[in-house]
Amino acid sequence: MALSPRRRMLLGFAAANLTIAAVAIALLLLRPAPPPHIQGVLLEQPRALPDFELVDQWGERFDNSDLRGEWHLLSYGFTTCPDICPTTLSQLTSVAERLPADQKRELRFVFYSVDHRRDTPAQLASYLAFFDREFIGLTHREGNDDRHLPFERGLGMTYTLSPDPAASDGPPFPDYQVAHGVTLYLINPAGELQAIFKPDNPSSTQPGFDPDTVLRDYLAIRNHLG
Repeated sequence: MALSPRRRMLLGFAAANLTIAAVAIALLLLRPAPPPHIQGVLLEQPRALPDFELVDQWGERFDNSDLRGEWHLLSYGFTTCPDICPTTLSQLTSVAERLPADQKRELRFVFYSVDHRRDTPAQLASYLAFFDREFIGLTHREGNDDRHLPFERGLGMTYTLSPDPAASDGPPFPDYQVAHGVTLYLINPAGELQAIFKPDNPSSTQPGFDPDTVLRDYLAIRNHLG
């Protein structure tokens, strides 16, 4: 039976609407998921780190290649820090304990010392043993041609030594003070900076990190990136 012009027009409108709806659904499905809201900054375009050379707590060379293949969560400070550093490391120990079993070997924890004069590899090894023997400790040796600086600058670390031991012509000042920022850096398996985690109370005299928040944000980033 032949369709009337009106019926053909209605069928045409229906087909067009179905096509538009199908295209809209496809676009929604293909649209990338929005980035997760984290307590810090997620870099959708991760930042490559310039070439650097450090030494770990066992006296072994540590460079860019050692960051590849696994995720790393890094804090920084110094081993004689009386409050913030041990608190942060204790909180990271709690994060490590809360990790799902299938991800415990996919995330490594790193502590970088900004006080290499006092924090020798042996000192780092002894210090980190109080928290978790699996943690990686990093420092650098005197006279390394500043090959540690690209690492610090690439991550955006902030710290001061006062008075500056390097400014002395004689022996280093034995009583210089160290002040540093409080930040966690998440490095992806390509060795790139992927996210920066901020403390819960940055304006406090002793800012810290809630282990549940850190773990939630890390897992959200992993899920977002696939």
